Amino acid sequence: MRMLIRYQNGLRVEAVLLAANKERMRVAINSQRDTAELHRVDACWYTERGAAIEIEALIPISGTDFSCFCSAIHPRTNAVVRASTFA
Repeated sequence: MRMLIRYQNGLRVEAVLLAANKERMRVAINSQRDTAELHRVDACWYTERGAAIEIEALIPISGTDFSCFCSAIHPRTNAVVRASTFA
């Protein structure tokens, strides 16, 4: 699954989700050599260095089903995608 991540400074990057559960995600970001681990504290996601990020979109890769993926993320992300589609 592809995802769009937004950092606090407004920078947006596209990543590929490699593995996840409700509290952690391992992602590959095009501009980074190594994979990155994101972790959740309460309702917020953070990088390994403690920077708060926002998951702006989850984009399924053709042939994959993410309907059961992390119920803590999917509803909010779905609303963001719908809102940006009509803006």
